[in-house]
Amino acid sequence: MKHTGFIATLLIFLACGDAGAPSAPAVAVTDSAGIRIVTTRPGDLVYAELAAEPSLSIGEFTGPDELLFGRIASARRDAVGNVIVADGQAHEIRIFDRDGRHLRSLGREGEGPGEFELLRGAWPVTGGSIVTTDILQDRITLFGAAGTTIETAPLAESDIFGGIFTIGLAGPGMVLSRASPRTSLEDMWGTMSGGEENRRLLFVRHRFDGTLADTLAWGMDGFRASVSRVSGREMEVTTFTVPFSPRSVAAGSSHGVVSTDGVAYGLRVFGENGSLRLIARLDDSPRLRTGPHLERYVRGSFPGNDERVIQDFIERYRQSPLPDSLPAYTDLLFAEGGEVWAQRYRLPDESMRRWDVFSADGVYLGRVAVPASFRIEEVSRGEALGVATDELGVERVQLYDLVQVGRDLAAPSGPFRAAQAAKPKC
Repeated sequence: MKHTGFIATLLIFLACGDAGAPSAPAVAVTDSAGIRIVTTRPGDLVYAELAAEPSLSIGEFTGPDELLFGRIASARRDAVGNVIVADGQAHEIRIFDRDGRHLRSLGREGEGPGEFELLRGAWPVTGGSIVTTDILQDRITLFGAAGTTIETAPLAESDIFGGIFTIGLAGPGMVLSRASPRTSLEDMWGTMSGGEENRRLLFVRHRFDGTLADTLAWGMDGFRASVSRVSGREMEVTTFTVPFSPRSVAAGSSHGVVSTDGVAYGLRVFGENGSLRLIARLDDSPRLRTGPHLERYVRGSFPGNDERVIQDFIERYRQSPLPDSLPAYTDLLFAEGGEVWAQRYRLPDESMRRWDVFSADGVYLGRVAVPASFRIEEVSRGEALGVATDELGVERVQLYDLVQVGRDLAAPSGPFRAAQAAKPKC
């Protein structure tokens, strides 16, 4: 039974009434069948900033093999501060201590136990073990604290799955994946024609032994379109994802799973048991799409091409059903304290990424601006761990302190407490 009336409406102030402080957002909290629904009017709040320089950087342009990264799939820290890096191009997991010294590497290319064909990521779990997935072989591998292979198991499929793409952890003993439904040739044509039913995605969880645990939610993939060209007796058909089309995304951690539809600034948070417990919304709308957006998208997506190629892409995309607005959120992650970070859509030529931060109970806390060259992988202990890419395309794992203006966000000891750190003392 749903309760449509407001159970409570709260005005929450994260500042202390300083005349120079930005106005605090108003927050409305309701309840629907035990699900907390939080809607925040955005204020001009800066949640945190990255420090000017990284406190740790791992990776080199030239040097020993363990410091040369090809394509970093994931980077995480374990309980003692070791950095676990999954390199998809090298087909191996590299472990470094908290000072960046290489300790050991796990895995190699192949199809046997502990080997990978397309390494998706490596995530530390309790007891010093590491969970990895291979999205080409659709299997999960568990390494012990000493680096030995404990278990390798295929990810169980359902009759309706057409493909599985692992995202990360999803609560104790489980991984989260995006599954696409099985499609026929007719369904594929429906997808290219914009049929919503054939754009569906499923977010599912598997246990570490590979068995299917549950289906948490469903979402929508991006719109697909096709353009045909006839030359004499030959016809060329090109299919592509429509620029600016929203796409559902999800992320998981020990706190559970969070998802968004990519259309609006809203989140759905699921608990460890898989039940929906929270809906968080920001009372804001994505930017309207304008004519210059398409040209910026093409020039930013295909740098270095000559003008003829650029104009050809622009004309091709103009023939597709472009959305009226830009997408909302395109990426998500859980911080250590249960806060949710949601990244707003960024045009390819924009130099910064904007992350919106929500507290563990759904209240909007403010924004974080991050250089586009830095992809955040983890937020914990008052720091952001991620992958930095330089102008030559060289990837490095870097760690930055998260600071507020004139103030360190990290507590002297214990985990990162974003909600408390963002609230000044009176």
